[in-house]
Order: sequence, then C-alpha cells, then structure tokens
Amino acid sequence: MDFVKYFLIAGYISVLLLFNSCTPKGIDIDVEPAESKIVVASQIVPQKNIIVSLTKSFSPLEPIATTEQVAQDALNKFLVNNAFVTVSYNGQVDTLDMLVPGIYISTNTLLTNYNNYTLNVYEPSTGLSASALTTMLPQVPFDTVYPIITRTPVDTTVAIRYILTDNPNEENYYVINYILKQSSGGANLDISSYFGNGSNKILSSYELLNDASFTNNVYTHLSTLEDVTPNDSIAVEVANITRGYYEFLTASKRTGGLLTQLTSEPIHFPTNVVNGYGYFNAYYPNAKVFSLSDY
Repeated sequence: MDFVKYFLIAGYISVLLLFNSCTPKGIDIDVEPAESKIVVASQIVPQKNIIVSLTKSFSPLEPIATTEQVAQDALNKFLVNNAFVTVSYNGQVDTLDMLVPGIYISTNTLLTNYNNYTLNVYEPSTGLSASALTTMLPQVPFDTVYPIITRTPVDTTVAIRYILTDNPNEENYYVINYILKQSSGGANLDISSYFGNGSNKILSSYELLNDASFTNNVYTHLSTLEDVTPNDSIAVEVANITRGYYEFLTASKRTGGLLTQLTSEPIHFPTNVVNGYGYFNAYYPNAKVFSLSDY
C-alpha cells in the first residue's frame, strides 16, 4: 500500500514538472483592482414602503476570505453602512432609515401610478455615491391564480395556474415571482415581506412576459414548482415593470448557474444606476398568498 501511495505521489509530481516545463514563463502584469461602486436593488412593500438594498461591488483581484471571521469581515466591507439615502418624488424628499447595514427603508413615500422616483445614495466613510431614476407603473391583478396539488403513489407535485390579461393599448412588460415561506434565523432580513423578515425566499423560477407572450391579450400558464411541498406556504405576485427592468431581469436569467457563467459569453447587465450597478425599480406587485396544506 505504501508503494502504491509513493507511486501516485511520484507520478503526480512528474506531471507537475512536465506541465511546468511546457508552460511559457508568465509575464508579471500590474493590474489595479476595479473601482468599487454601489450596487442597488429595491422592492415595494404594498401599501407600505420602499425597501432599498445597497452593497458595494468588488474586484476579482480582491483577496479571498479563508476563515469564517475573515469572510464575515469581508461581507461587512461590502455592505453600504450609515449612508445618506433619499427618494425624491413630486417635489418631496423622503430620507430612508437604515434597518441594518445594506438595508434601507422609507417612512413617508407616497406610492402613485406613473410617478417618477429618484434615488440618491452617499456613503460618507468611502465617499461613494450613486443615483437612479425609475417610474412606478399601475398595479395589475391576476384574472385568476390558484395552486394545483397532484398526488400520486410515488410523488406529489405543486403547480400554480394563472390567467393574466394584457392592455392592448400600450407596451407592457410583466414579472411573475414565487416567494416561498422558509424558516427564519431571526436576524435575517430580506426585501419581501409576505411572511415576515428573513422568511421570504424568492424562487429562481420567476417568469418574464411581454406583449408577444399573449394570445388575444390573454396569457394562461401552468408553472410546476420544484422544491415546494404541499405543506409549504407560498406567495405568487405579478407586477407591471418598465422595459429597462425587464431587460435587466432577462440578462439576469441568462446567467443561469455557476457553470453557465463560467462557460458562456460575458453578459452586460443593463442598469439605471448612475455611477453604480444593479437596478432601482418601483414596481407595485399584486400578490396572492396560499397555504398549500389547504389544497
């Protein structure tokens, strides 16, 4: 056994030496890490507030965390902390409060259809700033939406069936999200609020629609949800979104998983953030919440 181990180690070293002898000598290149910028995400809490998530971009040339403590310190480094964050609309300015580093919430923002909302962010500790402009489009409801539980002797599947009608007199774009209730760690925060802070898991199976998706202005769809059980609770929301945000979500969907990101061509993400990344949206969702155990 020791002989076999020695043979494998010797062979491994020989391959490394051979590879090294066949590899051209590297050229030292001094590359500065990319400049850090603010990354924006946002969500409307129906009838309540605007929640804005603010982080900072990082360069692939940044050192990689190797311990849990270092990883936590690195995470804190990329959260926008104690920033001045405002949303302006109709000649008013609403200053957002920081719930925790990286999460900011409005207190007085008036949510109005076709209103323009301007976000301004400034982090004094780094001097980083960013701004963005978006428009709130009218809320749209499902014609109908309900879960379908299919039980067989070997399996049980959960699906959502919905019907949506499009307004033919204007260009429209829609997103349908599925939010699963999950166990909360207590300290977690997220930017959806159907099941309480930290309990909202937005599934990756969101759907994007445009006018071409509809037949005679009506869209009917049955979506089978993976990793959802008949004992779960789930919210299904539809929102009328801007073309820019539709293009942002389309690009996000194209990235797929890690393997897709590594093997496909680089994807340019559209953004409405000046001097930053991400997307500031103010879509107003219409949601239905289901306890699947009732079906």
